Amino acid sequence: MTGLGTSQDRRTDGDGAPERQRSWRLWPPEISWDAGPLAGWASGTAASLSPAALWRNHRLFTVAACLSVIPRIIAALGFKPALLIQDSFDYMKAASRLAPLQQLRPEGYPLLLRVLHPFHSLLLVTTLQHLMGIGLAAIIYAVLRTRGLPAWGAVLAAVPTLFDSRQIWLESSILPDTLFTFVLMIAIAILIVRPKPTIWQAVIVGLLVSWASVIRGNGAPVIVIILVFLLLQRVGWRVFIACLAAFAVPLAGYALLFYSEYGQLNITNSSGMFLWSRTMSFANCSIIKPPADLQPLCPDAQPDHPTSPAPPWSVSALLNERSPADYLWAPGAWYEIDKHPGINAYNNKLGMEFAERAIEAQPLDYLKSVGEGVFLTFFATDRSEDYLSDHFTVAPHIPTLAPYMKYWENRYAHTTANTHVHQPWAYFMFLYQLPVWFPGWVFFAVMAGGLVLLIARWRRGWGACAGLAWGVAAINLAVPIAAHELDYRYALSAVPFACLALGLAFLPRRASATGAVPAVAAAASGPGEASSRPDEAVSGPDEAVSGPDEAVSGPDEADQG
Repeated sequence: MTGLGTSQDRRTDGDGAPERQRSWRLWPPEISWDAGPLAGWASGTAASLSPAALWRNHRLFTVAACLSVIPRIIAALGFKPALLIQDSFDYMKAASRLAPLQQLRPEGYPLLLRVLHPFHSLLLVTTLQHLMGIGLAAIIYAVLRTRGLPAWGAVLAAVPTLFDSRQIWLESSILPDTLFTFVLMIAIAILIVRPKPTIWQAVIVGLLVSWASVIRGNGAPVIVIILVFLLLQRVGWRVFIACLAAFAVPLAGYALLFYSEYGQLNITNSSGMFLWSRTMSFANCSIIKPPADLQPLCPDAQPDHPTSPAPPWSVSALLNERSPADYLWAPGAWYEIDKHPGINAYNNKLGMEFAERAIEAQPLDYLKSVGEGVFLTFFATDRSEDYLSDHFTVAPHIPTLAPYMKYWENRYAHTTANTHVHQPWAYFMFLYQLPVWFPGWVFFAVMAGGLVLLIARWRRGWGACAGLAWGVAAINLAVPIAAHELDYRYALSAVPFACLALGLAFLPRRASATGAVPAVAAAASGPGEASSRPDEAVSGPDEAVSGPDEAVSGPDEADQG
């Protein structure tokens, strides 16, 4: 494999004729491809994923993954047809008719539901999401093992994704967050395993992040972290532009389609309204001094707004204050009674204007409100019985389905059933979730510990991969709170990346260079042939080790797993 990817001619040992080269030409058209290396890679991968190979080489993770299937099966048997909240019916509606585009949420998740629509099964959707959850853990384990972490450490980083009862709750719901996290994890794993990606690898990363941006509307900021990572890795302008273009072009196409339907170059008509609801936690119109057309958006003009301020230093008042969602979805809210009622471009523009004025006039109050939400994510979401803390409950979230909910559920899944429990399976799940969850204080320790170790590693000249994963975790944690409110199901998408970042930060110095690569080089050199110096793993044009954060830089990177 040492000749692959170089400009040298490769000849057979027999007659000396040159092997067929891979080439591509637009005009005159010419495409040729030697499938031999690809076939060899596919067969080698299949052999490494056989049950015998998994048990021999990855026994600890195999046992953990198999055990994690049990609570997922129990959840599927105990709560049928699936866990449903208000948003679930909107996604089924969007999947049943992809056009016109929805104004409230983008349609990346309904696109997947549309693919599964012919089966008319919510169980199929949740089963696929359970497989994605286990796949998330497998990617975390594989990436950390590839970078040189011991098996027990890689499994420990994957345990929260495998066994957290709230992660299983999320997978059991008709919600986009599991797909969102899975798509982003694939993109980040590509960059960690290939710190200096090829153009096509960068294109794949950009396309994945673009899709994640329309799965959940707050996914787009992740591209900033990725582009900074590519700059730090000095990948070259071609790779950088390829990644940026692959991200921007599909997203621009979606925005143009949205523009053709609603006259707004955007992917939703709700971002301003969500941000307006965020400002209700701190906005003071005596400071903001909004114009007359924005005064109906002031907090004291909203239905059920408290008439007196909350007592200072009151924890109960902090926990029980009205949430941004309470303001946004309150009956009789301003956007329901103005001259253009509903979620539309007009009201979205008003909401954005008010939010921008509020943040500009009270920037410290805005930062305090966001910091408060981040703090409560870690220390006030564990044992609450509210559905926002993602626990299995006896009663469904929606006591009685509205007629429109039944209609769209029947259109998509050929059923009008609300979530109902089946015993004894639901009882087993209630017992399971009592001791088995990822505590908020542990989440905080993982985030804080990862940041501290990251800074220490970075000052010694490495840690970019850990910084990439930690940055994505921070974005997934903070952006939903800054854009709307605290909802723990949004924060759950940060947990796998935080655990991955901590595992990468724990890597010993030059682990990939001192551990995995010499083993690969020794195996490739043939029996009885060894490297001439202990620190010389590979020599020649396709040098394997190129830096502390880059295990393999040539196109012929060997599997270090």
